[in-house]
Amino acid sequence: MCRVWLSVFLVYFTACSLQLGACFPGGAPTDACQNLTPGHVNITANSSATPFTLMPVSTTYQPGGTLVVRVMGADFRGILLQARNSTNEAVGFWSDFPDFTRSLTCNNSADSVTHQNTSVKVAGTNFTWNAPRESPGDVVFWATIAQSREQYWANITSDTVSGGNRVILQFGVFSLLNIILLTNWMIEG
Repeated sequence: MCRVWLSVFLVYFTACSLQLGACFPGGAPTDACQNLTPGHVNITANSSATPFTLMPVSTTYQPGGTLVVRVMGADFRGILLQARNSTNEAVGFWSDFPDFTRSLTCNNSADSVTHQNTSVKVAGTNFTWNAPRESPGDVVFWATIAQSREQYWANITSDTVSGGNRVILQFGVFSLLNIILLTNWMIEG
């Protein structure tokens, strides 16, 4: 009986060694967090034009609010998706995961999304990003998307999404201060 289990283990270990990417069907490993590269052995990202587009539903977000990001273009099987600030750090967190996807913690809890298995995810799938309460400024959504183990596109980016009401709040405080000073001037003057 021990020989059978040893044989099964050796076959599995050999398969994982030869095809490392095939051994992570449950999602991207944390090793992929920084450069968004899945680590498929002897396979590089497709250099042709990507069939995918990352489409945020708005060009702005509010600190503490949510923003839906759609993956458009073609069906896919694997994904690693992040919102990054101007210093290239993953910011915010993801929630309300579509079927066959889950969170991945790279730097902070649930700051990335990955696939849960290699089932087909349809074009037009929506992902919900939650902005931090303190605005990180403008963000860009980054993804690596795979149609198969051998066919993936890396460093797909969205258009820049502006950091919400940060300027409006500063203007609002400035206006309030002016009103207070003007009122004091009128009372004293």
